[in-house]
Amino acid sequence: MAQLNLSLLLVLLSFSTISVCYPTGAPISACETMMPGHVGIFPQPKPAPYIIKTNSSSIQSGRPIQVQIVGPVYRGILLEARTFAQTTLFGKWLQPPNNTKILACPKNPVGAITHANTNLKDQSTTYLWMPPDSGSPPVLFFIATVAEAYDKYWLGIQSAILYQYSLETSGANEITWATAIFTVTFLQFTKFLLF
Repeated sequence: MAQLNLSLLLVLLSFSTISVCYPTGAPISACETMMPGHVGIFPQPKPAPYIIKTNSSSIQSGRPIQVQIVGPVYRGILLEARTFAQTTLFGKWLQPPNNTKILACPKNPVGAITHANTNLKDQSTTYLWMPPDSGSPPVLFFIATVAEAYDKYWLGIQSAILYQYSLETSGANEITWATAIFTVTFLQFTKFLLF
């Protein structure tokens, strides 16, 4: 009888561990993979019911960008700024909104933001991101893993591309030639791959 009770207790404990894993934010192991680490749970198929909305399509040093997750309410989030074919995190997150916190990733301790609890978040939750002072690539995008519930999450949700602008001597903000050439080349390459 004692062995049966012990077995039952172990089973119950294993279920309770699964149901409360990472309620206070994504693990550091998710910094590169963006996988939440929910045992036995796989991402939902795309398209996700969420989009990442920004208040700017350009990146300028010293000018923060507001980021919102638009869609149904959600409980979990991992949000980063990246460029193509890299896991490097760019910029830094400022003043995490209620129910969120900075995730101290090894290569950029302020480069990711995650949930601080499982309270509901919605599209009024605004994340504030500051571009890097230097070393920013010509294009960036925001990427997120969004969890509606423990067993229902979407991986790799991307924002529109943000372009690096430079301040020209005329005093006007104009896109640099390097960015324009890169963008056209990238779009042509993507079109080639898709067709």
